[in-house]
Amino acid sequence: MVDIERLANSGALKTKVYIPGKSKQEVKCELGLSKVTKMASNESAIGVSVRAEEAYHEISGLLHIYPDPVSRDLREKLARLLSCSPGNITMGNGADGVIYNLGMAVIGEGDEAIIPETTFPLYETIVKIMRGKPVKTGMDGFRIDLDAMRRAITGKTKIIYLCNPNNPTGDAVEKKEIHDFIASVPEEVLVVIDEAYIDFIAPEEDPCSVTLFTSGRDNLFILRTFSKIFGLAGARIGYGICHEDLVSLIHRIKPPFNVSIIAEHVAAAALDDHQFMARTVDEIRREKELYYRILDQLGLEYVTSHTNFILVDTGLDAKQVFEEILQEGIIVRPCSGYGLPTCIRVTIGTHEENLLFLDTLKHLVSRHKKN
Repeated sequence: MVDIERLANSGALKTKVYIPGKSKQEVKCELGLSKVTKMASNESAIGVSVRAEEAYHEISGLLHIYPDPVSRDLREKLARLLSCSPGNITMGNGADGVIYNLGMAVIGEGDEAIIPETTFPLYETIVKIMRGKPVKTGMDGFRIDLDAMRRAITGKTKIIYLCNPNNPTGDAVEKKEIHDFIASVPEEVLVVIDEAYIDFIAPEEDPCSVTLFTSGRDNLFILRTFSKIFGLAGARIGYGICHEDLVSLIHRIKPPFNVSIIAEHVAAAALDDHQFMARTVDEIRREKELYYRILDQLGLEYVTSHTNFILVDTGLDAKQVFEEILQEGIIVRPCSGYGLPTCIRVTIGTHEENLLFLDTLKHLVSRHKKN
């Protein structure tokens, strides 16, 4: 019999399995429901651009061909939009894939990586896989504490992970705070700014990280994805913006065909549909106002969101709330695993889905008040 303890990478043994939100089919089977609403994984309720759909159908005759291993055409298109060089862009199988590629390229045994206590868990996972040392820093309520991160820097610090806007809280660090923080980080320390949700932030609050990088901050790695604003979560495509030497290093170790020909084509088409992006942002903003109004009426604390989801503090056990809402056919994300035992994260859905969830939450809160 295989001895996994002996066979395994010792770093892999220290990790935890990433638990995604339940799927609709899973809940239908478990509870015998015919209709289930998923509001747990921050997928776009608006769907995808018509241009992306058209591109998907147009490439059916190319599926027998390997994709470009470094996605040159898409990198060139992104570079024009971002006013940087194609050599500053690396593509991956979703933002997750880029996180893994970067970690494999730069993290060595014993290297320290500074990570906020409440944030996206895959940063810690790749650090442990590479036998690095995650250094967790405390939060300032629901906000990332940049001062705590700054104090945690040592001679062994290799990388800092800053998710902005942050998942699962939805909070965003102010532009000046980010710029001051980056200026205070030693040049030899790489600062990863995960901007998966940056398209939902108000223009006046955008930290303009790419401009900061192109102005000479070589120790920045800016991470973005097509999963959120473009609705291409199923296509699995993300990218990083960084110094060309780091791109070259990543391309030495990444899988050669990690972005499919489907993903590259639909992503390129999606970039052209500015009207779709604007409509998505506008609908999400309008629906968040609905949430704020109802949550205020219910007396529940929440984080004003710069994303397409809202973190709600129910004041109750999050796992219990999750189960009760699940019985009504609605999937949300309990945030107990993020160190937030009374909070749930709710993806902004369609107007009908949002009304359904909020009505369910009203009844739940009322029921618990009576008890």
